[in-house]
Amino acid sequence: MTNKAITIIDIAKLLGVSKSTVSRALKDHPDISNATKEAVHMMAKQLKYKPNAVAMSLRHKKSKVIGLIVPTLSPFFFPSVIHGIEKEVNKRGYNLMILQSNESYEREVRNVDILQSNNVEGILVSISRKTEDLNHFTSLIEDNTPIVFFDRIPKSIQADMVLVDDISGAFNAVEHLISIGKRKIAICLGNPNLLISSNRLSGYKKALKKHSIEINEEFIITGESSEEAEKETKKLLELTNPPDAILAISDLTMSGIMKALYAAKIKIPEDIAVIGFCEDTFSQMYNPPVSTIDPMGVEIGKIATERLFQRIHENNILEPKTINLSSRLIIRDSTKI
Repeated sequence: MTNKAITIIDIAKLLGVSKSTVSRALKDHPDISNATKEAVHMMAKQLKYKPNAVAMSLRHKKSKVIGLIVPTLSPFFFPSVIHGIEKEVNKRGYNLMILQSNESYEREVRNVDILQSNNVEGILVSISRKTEDLNHFTSLIEDNTPIVFFDRIPKSIQADMVLVDDISGAFNAVEHLISIGKRKIAICLGNPNLLISSNRLSGYKKALKKHSIEINEEFIITGESSEEAEKETKKLLELTNPPDAILAISDLTMSGIMKALYAAKIKIPEDIAVIGFCEDTFSQMYNPPVSTIDPMGVEIGKIATERLFQRIHENNILEPKTINLSSRLIIRDSTKI
């Protein structure tokens, strides 16, 4: 170690603690115990650690670049979000640096490092479905980097969040299905560990309970890919008492559901009604066109970016808040009886 500059990563490894713990200890953060602070300072002194003056100066220099991390650049949803983000970023004379995690936690961590090394002024993030450890994000917050999460947000972190009100969106969708006489309503979720999935499931159950409809666990399926959604939908159709309606959590799950229904020659909406959180463009490509809860990608991108620039201009001293956008229910032929 004597042949290279000592970093907080070196200190963390030697003490068996996280990088963020070392960073907070050196800043005398109140959440760190006195014993840990003392151990960190002693190790820093022993190793002759010195903060990187160049990095610190770069951190305070305006780069006019905003970083964006998304799980994927697939055709579904995120292109709409990026459209909303780019419009806000460009009109302020900034540039956008886009990285995708490909649903990998490890790649997401690397993306954070890349954005930091490029001295971005703020970061917008939709987390990967594999992300459980949030240290790479808490480190950003502790380093006073402006950050806003959107759509797929972490469950336990103090930061700005922007998302559609998933609970009321799913609730309204199920109520609509009930209003057209459907009682055996299924739901196809994505990754059950994501807050977006649990919120939409909560809205689904809330609507069923309001109308005294028993929750059938067999009707709650999961598909993290179009292929999985198709496979699970086929299993639904093979039940002795199959559903008469299904709610899709996303465009991805909807594509699998519709493949299964077409293959089984199921009549929509006569045999089964279909509704989902889907983009307008894709919803109208199906036959019949699908009723939707608008995921509001452009609006999410716009509002998340506006909030990020508020943080940048206010020197990141704003209290974290969650912004819930009201969803819109759009009725099309897939639920018209």
